[in-house]
Amino acid sequence: MTSLPKIKGIYKRNFSLSKLTWFQTGGKAEILFIPKDLLDLQFFLKNIKNTSINIIGGGSNLLIRDGGIKGIVIKLGSGFDFVNLKKKYILCGASVKNINLSNKMTKRKIKGYEFLSTIPGTIGGSIFMNAGCFGREIKNLVKSVIVLDKKGNLIELDKNSINFKYRSSGINKNYFIVATKLKISKGNETNIRKIIKKFLNLRKKTQPNKVLTGGSTFINPKRKKAWKLIKDAGCENMFVGGAKISDKHCNFLVNTGSANSKDLETLGNKIRSKVFKKTGEKLDWEIKRIGVR
Repeated sequence: MTSLPKIKGIYKRNFSLSKLTWFQTGGKAEILFIPKDLLDLQFFLKNIKNTSINIIGGGSNLLIRDGGIKGIVIKLGSGFDFVNLKKKYILCGASVKNINLSNKMTKRKIKGYEFLSTIPGTIGGSIFMNAGCFGREIKNLVKSVIVLDKKGNLIELDKNSINFKYRSSGINKNYFIVATKLKISKGNETNIRKIIKKFLNLRKKTQPNKVLTGGSTFINPKRKKAWKLIKDAGCENMFVGGAKISDKHCNFLVNTGSANSKDLETLGNKIRSKVFKKTGEKLDWEIKRIGVR
């Protein structure tokens, strides 16, 4: 490891990353860096040399392998947790939790953000993967995305320059999302709260809750549902070690309490193999998997 720049934030060595993911599994970060604010992150990037860098969000759609992550892992903290209402847009930091943004927009009578109340994680991660549910996607709320490149240069990407697709933004992996400008659409608070309640009830009925899970495991193929392919392939009762398929929704993997990341990834790959053999459909991972096996 090269010498580390003197920063205003925090460095943590050999930090257990399982504490930061919803699966509660995974190895350690060689160095975890929590920048104080944007200037601190820029200074770090301008001065760090020849080191692998990964950035993580809320840890909800993430599987960190048991061997951990070499180099630097960046976790955006309170310095990127802000929501500022401007005249023509909402300026939102990348570490704002989706549910918190939804709540703030409800109080300000701004519609379109209701579905975010059901999606775990942060705005930065949601934009990077173009998160969505109930027929809505975050791309429809975005005006622009503010990023840093690996040299610490600040760049604003206009919506039209971003290649949003189903569960993908196409944003360069060498860019770090730090903020976004979002659309303002005035609505009725009562109606907004009704939609949120409807979405939350639907999620509670159809998806696992109060368990160690990472959200949807596989991307839906075109004109297909991943959960149905998994069910039709007879995978419902599959398990590996402490990892199993959710009883409530076939496209969710669950850590029953004793699973490690290898169990979860192995189970996922066994499901993919069986689905392909039975249906001819290839399931692509929606959950991001990083680190050393």
